[in-house]
Amino acid sequence: MKILFITHYSFLYGANKSLLQLLIDLKTDYNISPTVIVPEKGTFSSKLEENNIDYYVFRYYNWLNSNTFIKAKTKIIINKFLFKKVLGFLRKYNYNFDLIHTNSSATNLGGYLSNRMKIPHVWHIREYGKDDFNLKYETGIENAGNYFNLNASVIITVSKDLKEYYSNYINPEKIKVIYNGIKIKNNFEKIYNFTDPLKICVLGAISENKNQIEVIKALSYLKNQKKQSNFVLYIVGDGLDTYVEVLKEYVEKEGLNENVVFKGYIAHVDNFLKMMDLGIVSSNREAFGRVTVEYMMNKIPVIANKNGANKEIITATNLGYIYDLGDTEQLAEIIYKINENRKDLKLIGETAFEHAIKNFSSKLNTDNIYKVYKEVVVV
Repeated sequence: MKILFITHYSFLYGANKSLLQLLIDLKTDYNISPTVIVPEKGTFSSKLEENNIDYYVFRYYNWLNSNTFIKAKTKIIINKFLFKKVLGFLRKYNYNFDLIHTNSSATNLGGYLSNRMKIPHVWHIREYGKDDFNLKYETGIENAGNYFNLNASVIITVSKDLKEYYSNYINPEKIKVIYNGIKIKNNFEKIYNFTDPLKICVLGAISENKNQIEVIKALSYLKNQKKQSNFVLYIVGDGLDTYVEVLKEYVEKEGLNENVVFKGYIAHVDNFLKMMDLGIVSSNREAFGRVTVEYMMNKIPVIANKNGANKEIITATNLGYIYDLGDTEQLAEIIYKINENRKDLKLIGETAFEHAIKNFSSKLNTDNIYKVYKEVVVV
């Protein structure tokens, strides 16, 4: 089966990490021949080269963005020409794909190509848009929903919460829920920290929607009100300098310089995570919670807020901790109790690991997606 995959950006963050693992697994397990279209070269295309996966670079704009009205309308017009260029290339060189798979709701290129080439189209939706990235559809979400209905054979959402959200705009019968998958690591012996300062990790792009400030506020309460200071928070990731500066100024103001470390982007994050004791997910709303599962796969207990899909991953009290978004005192109290009862680190870390490998492996994700392919492709 020959499949054309389309991604909306060039970096190796959540959506493209999931796509990369899917491509590798499909080639290995199902003898799929993938070709990928990317909007520009970057860390993601470098990984495609490393894994001998064909790709082409075409410039196009996302229809899920933060543009002003005039700028959005301009890019809609420009995209018509850019999309035709991609279509012309595929027709000129007789690319006969069995299926198109778009990796995100952020671009509608796959819908356009599917309509023009009369090829089945699987469309992955991995984001709410406004709630998680403060982005909106250029056409408005109601019109976007109609476009999804008309130009996708199947819609895949990465959580039940995301399906429920889009069911207001897309025919629910078209939507299948398939959780993201993470490659299982060989079972390893985690060294749990019972005496040294608690090492806390917040992993991911630094932005207002990822809400790192909430964790810092909780730690300020922990240190200044609860008088507990034997912890270090590691903020891993990069982002807008303006927001990073806001975080650093708050750390300085609250006297947390010795308790908060900005690590920046780390390419091989698993080696770093092995040293962590506790992971926190404070995002305004997670469509899936890939970082939550990454923590679990590394036997790190997780604290996450109940907005979005994290509650679908942390489904029991022995798998992690749930708090209310915005309640920094509640978050601080959870950290305090964990720090006072370090034995829970191992108990929850091991249980969460078993839960993650059973329910959120990349193999399970690939198998479920391949089943969708078989449903929509007439061989």
